[in-house]
Amino acid sequence: MRYSYPFALLVRTGLLLLMLVGVAAALVSSQPIYWVPGLLLTTGLLAELVHYLNRSNRDLADFLAGLRYEDYALTFGTKGAPATVGQLRAAFNQINRSFKHLSRQKEAQHVYLQKVLGLVNTGILSFYDPHAPATELECAGPAVPGEVRWLNESLKRLLGVPYLKNIQALQKRDAALYEVLLALKPGDSRTVRLHQQPVLLSATAFSDEYGRTVLVAFQPVGEVLEETEAQAYQKLLRVLTHELMNSVAPIASLANTLHQQWEAASAGTAPLPASVADLGRGVAVIRRRSEGLLHFTQTYRQLSKLSATTFQPVAVWALFEHVVGLLEPTFEQRGIDPDIVLADTDLHIMADATLVEQVLINLVTNALEAMQHQSAPQLRLAAYLQEPHRVVLEVTDNGTGIDAPLLDEIFVPFFTTKKTGSGIGLSLSRQIMQLHRGSIQVQSEAGRGSQFQLLFPKV
Repeated sequence: MRYSYPFALLVRTGLLLLMLVGVAAALVSSQPIYWVPGLLLTTGLLAELVHYLNRSNRDLADFLAGLRYEDYALTFGTKGAPATVGQLRAAFNQINRSFKHLSRQKEAQHVYLQKVLGLVNTGILSFYDPHAPATELECAGPAVPGEVRWLNESLKRLLGVPYLKNIQALQKRDAALYEVLLALKPGDSRTVRLHQQPVLLSATAFSDEYGRTVLVAFQPVGEVLEETEAQAYQKLLRVLTHELMNSVAPIASLANTLHQQWEAASAGTAPLPASVADLGRGVAVIRRRSEGLLHFTQTYRQLSKLSATTFQPVAVWALFEHVVGLLEPTFEQRGIDPDIVLADTDLHIMADATLVEQVLINLVTNALEAMQHQSAPQLRLAAYLQEPHRVVLEVTDNGTGIDAPLLDEIFVPFFTTKKTGSGIGLSLSRQIMQLHRGSIQVQSEAGRGSQFQLLFPKV
């Protein structure tokens, strides 16, 4: 049977008062046989009342002690307790269950983070800021400057250490690395050499109740650079091999044929070629293909000759005017009336006008070739400001478009989908845009046309 806290307190107080009255009556009547036991019972009732009154205080003290030491397994009994005390204990139990659930989630997240950090190739090191004063918490002890809070397996392998308690231990092992760690500030990046390989160090910092912590990422850049370089060489070699074979194979075949005819004629087993003109035509073919191969190698050299230049403000309308004026005879011959769209006639870019014009000429020329079989060709040149800080120049056509698998290849040097193309125009265009701290992007759909965008920083 549950009873209320006020009722239980009233009963205990009433019994104590009755016992005190009895003891007083025994004292007045001088009957020790009654008042001595009465005093003992009164003392017991008083002690039990104090114990009853302190029940909630004891429960609260036990609950707070559990919170302090993160012991959430403590359970407070509610059966047989007064209603008010039972409600308090039930609340304590609910809070403990909530904290236990949060603690399990925290542990699971910690284990998950440990597993993730153990799998990544980037080394992770966190330590107390050596420049911050030492702090001491009652529950955690002193936060020693330079003390390591965390390092993952990748960093252990990179440094060749199984354990690191304080970054000061690196002073004897690698003094240069130790000095870099001391000098690193949040947002800084430094490159060091560990075991003869370059490693990029990036730092950030955060503060919590334990103090200020520095977090440093160790990213080996040698492997990444080597892998990227190898992929670039493979792609370049594929294109070079394709182009060289296209030029060398017919030269070798024709030269072999002429050589066989000459040997047969010399041996008297076959007549000379029908005429000297036939021999001359064969030699001319070899010469033309050789010149084409020479031109190919010369265009390859152009990739390494492009260098930065001095930029100045250039009006976008002037760029469009020069390009359209240069190609106007071609437009008239093809019956194309280019659509020029300028959202702001005062739009300027910081650029080298000659180089940007070359890019636009390349893009417009490609568009004209893509629309050569289009019955109603449409060419659009547009420019607008893309907030917050980019100027966009667009060249759009309704030509044959580009197949999706080729979109990643069209900027590769010497790659081309045209029979007479050198595959150098778009590659040079990308390098020119990189010199302008910009980029070139393409959106295309086979059979529906293409749109090239030149993105410049805002002046």
